[in-house]
Amino acid sequence: MEIFRYEDVTLPYEGIPLRLFARDHNSGAPGCEFHWHEELEFYYVVNGGVLLSCGGEQEWLYPGDIGFVNSCIPHRGLDFLDGTRHYILQMNLELLQGETDMRENRTYSSLVMERLHGIPAFLHSQKELCRLFAEMTQEWEQQELGAELAIKARMFQILVWLLRMAPQPERLGSTGPYEEDSLRHVQEALRYLAARYAFPEETSLPKIASEMGISVPYLCRIFRRHTGRTITGYLNELRCARAASLIRSGNPLMEAGRQVGVEDYNYFSRMFKKTTGRLPSEFRPGK
Repeated sequence: MEIFRYEDVTLPYEGIPLRLFARDHNSGAPGCEFHWHEELEFYYVVNGGVLLSCGGEQEWLYPGDIGFVNSCIPHRGLDFLDGTRHYILQMNLELLQGETDMRENRTYSSLVMERLHGIPAFLHSQKELCRLFAEMTQEWEQQELGAELAIKARMFQILVWLLRMAPQPERLGSTGPYEEDSLRHVQEALRYLAARYAFPEETSLPKIASEMGISVPYLCRIFRRHTGRTITGYLNELRCARAASLIRSGNPLMEAGRQVGVEDYNYFSRMFKKTTGRLPSEFRPGK
């Protein structure tokens, strides 16, 4: 059974938790295969256009737009316009190590995990955000004195921009001294689900909690706190993202359901509609 490929992102420079590279494509270029990784990823389009698939949805990105891929979300570039040039930036949240929000006495790593799930994948006509990405890519390519500091400064500014535009969830109370442990458990759960979403026998709540050595109630509580989602909801998002890709590639609807671990097509169709707001048949080629 095919599953999303995990990408182990190697950072090229010690001390800069960022990988940045340019891509040039014409129409019909194959792009990359569906994959996921723990780093945040951004698509910054300079010329042409990129058709990005992320989290079961796809939209065109043009100059002035930004594509945002959250941690552990399956994605790929599907198609391109002639003469397209875009940058891919993969950001590791170790940048935030030791940084704390003074108002809530919470680490920013925790806040980013919790709130950026409310950010849409397709950010259109964002002049200020594009300015920050343009300045970052220029610093990266020119490598002048102080480039590392300038790059980190832009990374912080981008994260601040995202945090401030993210929906603000209800306060869930003090995190207590166990916050870093809970964040680590949630990151482990995200990796586990991304690798095993297609195997129902391995993704029950008792199984996941047992793998991490914690209780089911604690797992559910911290997952909701840090991601804003239930485990079942996130698991369904992964399944729907993959199923939508399979259907777009010409696979029969029932087969797409089976490949993501759902044998009962009626249940698959209901779950897909509830999760995406659309029926599986709406993702058939030509729709």
